[in-house]
Amino acid sequence: MNLALVRLSALGDILRVLPAWANLHEAFPEARLRAVVEDRHAFLLEPLPWLEPVLVRRQRLSNPLSAVGELRRVASAIRDCEASLDFHGILKAALIPHFAGIPERRGDGVTKEFAGTLQTHPLPFRHQTRYDQALGLAEAFGRSRGVPGLGRFRPALKDVPLPDPGAIWDQAAKPRVVLVPGASRRGAIKRWPLRHWIVLAGMLKDRCELRWSMGPEEEDLRAWLPEATGVPAFPRLAWWQLAAAVRQADRVIAPDTGLLHLAVVLGVPALGLYGSSDPVVAGLPEGTGRILRTDIACSPCRERACQRRQCLEELSPEAVLAAM
Repeated sequence: MNLALVRLSALGDILRVLPAWANLHEAFPEARLRAVVEDRHAFLLEPLPWLEPVLVRRQRLSNPLSAVGELRRVASAIRDCEASLDFHGILKAALIPHFAGIPERRGDGVTKEFAGTLQTHPLPFRHQTRYDQALGLAEAFGRSRGVPGLGRFRPALKDVPLPDPGAIWDQAAKPRVVLVPGASRRGAIKRWPLRHWIVLAGMLKDRCELRWSMGPEEEDLRAWLPEATGVPAFPRLAWWQLAAAVRQADRVIAPDTGLLHLAVVLGVPALGLYGSSDPVVAGLPEGTGRILRTDIACSPCRERACQRRQCLEELSPEAVLAAM
């Protein structure tokens, strides 16, 4: 059996479909699974050799003059698939299996830009987490083949081999906690105030072994935050070394970012600090962690230019400590 699994972007969203893809692999171990993702996220498939990457060139996809040609090129690579599972739900994603002429084109129920009209088996829409959305599609496909049970969550990266990150943690018996103060530039509105992070680190550092996790966009913080708080930062690590270091932790505290969802699929308990993010759609699978938010009237929203950020300003370090 040849299956095309389509999720073009983004980093956190690809992480959230991995449990569904792992269930499909476990249920159909002889199936050839083609993962259609953008080239910038190909590295996310590296620990999973049973996924065959089919890469969409982001630069060509973003150019209106070359986008259709790029979609047709990718479609030619999956033309022999008997079914496609669209975990993205936008027009560009739906066009790929349509151009490929795949006879059975399934969707997870969330569609934009009339993408659902190109699917032969779209699921009805449900307001649920993106994890459950993906798992629901895997469950529906499994049941169509007489194999139920593909809708259960499991941390897909809990036991996969990962590169050694080196000596990251001390040997003390304290709980290990990763603090994630940053977010991407596009997701900057999701950042918890830095002064709150500093207060929380002061509250926790005597009872926990703490590490800051900072990405390439937080080099300015790396220059002063560890020294100012007395909390070391992870060294600059490649992505999968970082994942291995996070997997050794007992808890990750982060906003709604890729690293929060990396912790979930690694099997590390997560504490999400949410402001504008929808606590349902961007939520966590049951039993994997907890979301903290203030429930003010204007949250959740999609206003990336908000200057007040009251939803996160009012989420106090004391509330996070209590949740710990």
